[in-house]
Amino acid sequence: MNFKDIFFKKIATLRNLFYLGNFLALGLFLLVLYQDHFREWKPYQRKYKEKQVEELKNRIAAGDEKVKEALSEELNSVKKRAPEIKQILAGDLHRVDRCITCHQGMDSLANPALINDFADHPFAAPKNAIHAAHPFEKYGCTVCHDGQGLATTFNDAAHMPTSPEQKADWKKKHDWEVIEYWEEPMKAGPMIYASCSKCHEAHPNVPGMKIVKEGKQIFFDNGCIGCHQVNGDGGPISVDLAVETAIKPVTRIDFGPAVMAGLITKRERTLENWIRLHFSTNPTVIVPGDPQGHLSADPKNPQPVPPSAMPYFGFNDRETEALTAYMMSLKEEKEIPYSYRVTALKEAEPKIDNPVKHGRYVFQKYGCVSCHGKDAEAGIPVFNRQGLRVPDLVKTAGTFTREELVKKIQIGVNPEEKEDPAGPTPPLYMPPFKDKIKGREMENLVTYLLSIAEKQEDW
Repeated sequence: MNFKDIFFKKIATLRNLFYLGNFLALGLFLLVLYQDHFREWKPYQRKYKEKQVEELKNRIAAGDEKVKEALSEELNSVKKRAPEIKQILAGDLHRVDRCITCHQGMDSLANPALINDFADHPFAAPKNAIHAAHPFEKYGCTVCHDGQGLATTFNDAAHMPTSPEQKADWKKKHDWEVIEYWEEPMKAGPMIYASCSKCHEAHPNVPGMKIVKEGKQIFFDNGCIGCHQVNGDGGPISVDLAVETAIKPVTRIDFGPAVMAGLITKRERTLENWIRLHFSTNPTVIVPGDPQGHLSADPKNPQPVPPSAMPYFGFNDRETEALTAYMMSLKEEKEIPYSYRVTALKEAEPKIDNPVKHGRYVFQKYGCVSCHGKDAEAGIPVFNRQGLRVPDLVKTAGTFTREELVKKIQIGVNPEEKEDPAGPTPPLYMPPFKDKIKGREMENLVTYLLSIAEKQEDW
């Protein structure tokens, strides 16, 4: 017999194929059982169960007869509890969160009080006033924490470390990496309080909100509102931080310059890091533009693009984190029903009678300080603007009459005034304020500018 006859008549017979198929099916079945038994979340549930059993036994041993029976029933119930995937259905918020599969202390079935004395993570459930005011059954987890609610593994849940030490520990224990292109990685540390404004438009008076409020104050003190808008209120020069930046998809961000400069790695390309880089480093490094037009679509007619107009403020680490938290707090989730929202009242402006002091406040209020300096004494650099800097108002304001200053503020400054005619349009200019600064505000602003101006020689 030749090989063909041997193979089909002796080896590949229907009976042998039937046996082989059965063995393969059995092997796959055993493999599935093995994988299911060693799923990442199951050891957490077993460990939590052990802790609960031990705690209940200690309470039974130390308790009186009145409570022993109830505790014994609870102990039997805990012992019978089988491992299973747990999830919260927050229907109003369109969220399904399985975080409690591992965080059993926050599961109202496994731990009805939602409080325990366990210290180690993820078993701990300390007493928390914010948790008490926001029932998990109603809010879920990720509406505040972000992350991937459907995940049941440590990495897929998009955990984010709070320190380099924790990052190294996670790398060792879980082979942790940032999930590439996941739009909403979990907020780490105090950054979680940026989520409060999704419902509480006026930042609530809770201790953790301090960092967000600090960021808002720094934002005001440095005149960021002069160029940026927040929900339509502010300057027209750059993007609306609430409508554009706080919800910007990662796929629309050019991380190339930041990665090439060694400021972040490819795995660290997140919206939060992108925002943070604007405060921790010179923005022209991460948004260098194309001043020579080398990347223009039409080489014969290059269109140069200026670098970022945002100046380098030299913020320290605390200020950087506070500003990042405030920027992240501007994100609005349209899926949150209005019945969940707490509307903010418009903040009252300070009452200032002194014309010069009120003028200084107006100078701050409309963001003039971001370009001219906090005391109008130091204009920032502007790429390809005539003179390459914003004017120093201490030196220049006195060269105008009161009427000329009013007109200058009302009509603004032409953005087409270039140092190099072939270069890009300057990215920064003074917009017209005729529709914003009027009446007493205009009068006192001019009074302030003339009060700080250097005296001009009389001829």
